[in-house]
Amino acid sequence: MKKYAPVNELILFEMKKQGLNTIDLAQRLHLSNSSTYYLLSRSSIQIDRLWEICEVLQINFFQILSNQLQIENSDGRPVDEEKEALKAENKTLKEVIKLLGSGS
Repeated sequence: MKKYAPVNELILFEMKKQGLNTIDLAQRLHLSNSSTYYLLSRSSIQIDRLWEICEVLQINFFQILSNQLQIENSDGRPVDEEKEALKAENKTLKEVIKLLGSGS
């Protein structure tokens, strides 16, 4: 039971949104049409190739894919909570440094 969209389907959906066909993508990636058709027929893709496609289509498929994972960090907190905790800690440390600097 798959809970995610395969990367090739995400790419094809975005291409359709942008009004592009496989030949257009092949030209932008400097690949042959047959290589591009093959690339888009597979549900997996090499990271460096996906990076190129992200740049060509101006969309971050890595972020889309990571959002589908729904994996929490090692301490069990979601990333947004951890970011907020780090921001608060950073603010506190800056205040402490400022106080230590003004006390001399």
